[in-house]
Amino acid sequence: MLIFFRSACLILDMTTAMYWRRSMLSNGLTVLLFPRESANTTQLSLAVDFGSNQEPPENAGVAHFIEHMLAGGSKKRIEFSRSIENFGGIFDFYTDHEHMMSTMDILPKKVLEASCVISELFFNSDFDESNFKQERKIILNELAEALDDPAERIEELLMKSLFKEHPVKRPVGGYPKTIKQLTLNQLTNIHSMNYVPQNMILILTGNFNDKTTEMVLENFERRAEMTKLSRKTYPVETAKPEPLIVEKKPGITQTYLSIGARTVRSSHVDAAKLDLMSALLSGGTSSRLFVELREKNALTYDINSDHNKGLDFGYFSISCAVKNKNFVKAKKLIFKELSRLRTEKVHDDELERNKNLIAAEILRGMDNPHESSEIIGYLEMQFKSEMALVDYIAKIKAVSSEDIIEVANTYLQEDSLSTVLLKPVK
Repeated sequence: MLIFFRSACLILDMTTAMYWRRSMLSNGLTVLLFPRESANTTQLSLAVDFGSNQEPPENAGVAHFIEHMLAGGSKKRIEFSRSIENFGGIFDFYTDHEHMMSTMDILPKKVLEASCVISELFFNSDFDESNFKQERKIILNELAEALDDPAERIEELLMKSLFKEHPVKRPVGGYPKTIKQLTLNQLTNIHSMNYVPQNMILILTGNFNDKTTEMVLENFERRAEMTKLSRKTYPVETAKPEPLIVEKKPGITQTYLSIGARTVRSSHVDAAKLDLMSALLSGGTSSRLFVELREKNALTYDINSDHNKGLDFGYFSISCAVKNKNFVKAKKLIFKELSRLRTEKVHDDELERNKNLIAAEILRGMDNPHESSEIIGYLEMQFKSEMALVDYIAKIKAVSSEDIIEVANTYLQEDSLSTVLLKPVK
């Protein structure tokens, strides 16, 4: 999930370059164009509206597995994906709860060649059994690394506490059991159903012109025609989360603490208010939790609050690592700051400071070749509008101190919170 979407703000007179050109090809492929005159390279990204939330439970991890197979699913695929380096390019893939995305960063004169590579990798469904077995081993190693990571483990525990039905509770990579049971035929069928033009977003950013764009789009327009796709959504969960979960883990020296609550989907009227509240808590060195837990009490090296949200889910979390003897004090201070948000008006200068702090974060994100593609792709999936960023910024700018009190009382009451502790084994 992008930090920008958890907490962001921008003064409206800075939004002149914060929208992009949006169109759709005859086969249903969405096209987003965001040229930057000062850029020396071009980024070609392809996002697929298929992440771990859309997987059948018995095939948990298949979206991430397909990501691996795109570039590693056959000898030809490996050679083809590596050929991008012959053009001076780099290739990146990632899978999230709601989508998979790949970005090529390439020299402008090689964009057409890059588009042929990414098009072939995504739309071709030929995978080799031997490579499938090899990638399975690699993924199992990846899952084992995640299990060793205390930050990954405590996030998984928090999600299971907050969500009982929604698939966001599952790790994106799936589970060793489901990965071991998955067959190549199952993976191929799921790929063929979801890797179709009307389920994809093509994004061009950086240095390119209309002639380049036309040639790239001709390549993609030849792909399959529209077919009907449906996406399952999930109702809002109402059950109270577990108030406390404690797990012990060997090999760690600190206690990892995470406190969270369910919130709202990205399109909800309260989403931007919660984003700004996250910034108040941990948006910089002047933020409330940083000052209280690190600066004044030296309880932790780093503390983060995040507001993560998608089409039909949202959750707020606060996380840090402390000495085992200090977790009670750390939790007490966090709860104190949440109580302040529920009862005390945020001063205008503090509210404005956080809006201004995050303004630069958005601008840096849109200046960054890879981050801008991720931002644009995420907003398209959530809002399907080329003005989504401008609209979002307007919502942030409109947040008042009264709004902060309201959402804090609505979503962050103590009986709505779940506390998760990952403690060292003595």
